[in-house]
Amino acid sequence: MPMRKRIAVAVAVAAVAGVLLVASCGKSADDLFSNLNGTRASHSHDTDTSAAETPRADAPPNYADNNRVRQPGEMSPQDEKRAKQKATEVNQALEDLRRRGKVEPAEVRPVIARLAGSAHFSVRELSSLRADKTEGSSYGIWIGDTACVTGAVNKDRVWADVNGHYPESRCLPPAPTH
Repeated sequence: MPMRKRIAVAVAVAAVAGVLLVASCGKSADDLFSNLNGTRASHSHDTDTSAAETPRADAPPNYADNNRVRQPGEMSPQDEKRAKQKATEVNQALEDLRRRGKVEPAEVRPVIARLAGSAHFSVRELSSLRADKTEGSSYGIWIGDTACVTGAVNKDRVWADVNGHYPESRCLPPAPTH
């Protein structure tokens, strides 16, 4: 190897070592590489520290911003109370339906329609990230101006949750992503 090339390689190696040395000042090797997958919260200096947007300790950077559409909004106390009562009714009715093996949207829709009354509701096939079809239905019922009863039924179980509206999809949670 010619002398100039050796000097260039030596300078490059020294520069990389210098950068690593400065970057690791006061840190062990474990600390340097411990957050490559975003397992610790970033040290942001943003002034907005609302509880709904505070990232989990193991969340990657920008988790709250990137997942805002997946977070339901706030409910009024009155709507939340009504939604909890409706969730109990829905859970009981869908459990009876599930025991009879009826979990498809065409079978669930009339029950949800009856329970929703004049409120807006939605029933769709149960979503899954798997390639094979998942038997069952997911549903959402609007309660007042701010709350929803959201849940699903499949051959194994029924669940009903109370939550606020999702920014883009209203009562039904956004479709699963990768």
